[in-house]
Amino acid sequence: MRSSRPASSFRGVTLLELLVALALLGLLAGAALPALSNLLKKTALDAATTDVALVFRLARDRAILSGRHFGVKWFSKDGDVVLTVYEDANGNGVLTADIKAGIDRLVAGPYWMRGKYPHITFSFLKNFKGLDPSGNPIGDLSDPIRFGRSDICTFSPDGGASPGSVYLSNGIDRQAVVRVSPASGKIQVFDWLPGKRKWVRRL
Repeated sequence: MRSSRPASSFRGVTLLELLVALALLGLLAGAALPALSNLLKKTALDAATTDVALVFRLARDRAILSGRHFGVKWFSKDGDVVLTVYEDANGNGVLTADIKAGIDRLVAGPYWMRGKYPHITFSFLKNFKGLDPSGNPIGDLSDPIRFGRSDICTFSPDGGASPGSVYLSNGIDRQAVVRVSPASGKIQVFDWLPGKRKWVRRL
């Protein structure tokens, strides 16, 4: 005698099976979260250093195209570093005194990093031990922006620049630096490889 149950019928999922399935999904999600968090922090540092490099490239490109000096100026506010771009208006370069006097005008910025990348700071990793990308000692780790005594990086119409470095980190395990070369004004980004104790160029 044939069963009266249709051939297409199926057994429903029990509450126990559903709970087991949810528990397994929870375990998989818990295992994946640390990897996802690390990936996001890595991506954030890459994006932040690229943004900083783009601000410097903007100033360099404008200087070459316009035949005027342009400068990237930075200042600290509320624990963050803010970047701004100014144009030289009187032919003597971008100077803090001329900015305060309203002579050299703001053309781009301010660019706030922390609001866009909350886990990235202008800093060195704690107890960072390494040379700079040129092989020179880094020295004081409390100073992540190195352009001599100035707080302005100036680009000239011939493409040259005042040289220096801007160091950023995620505060945990990743360190990067944006470098400006003097004669060519070339802007490069390097990542620190702790295991090999060396810098590798990314941009």
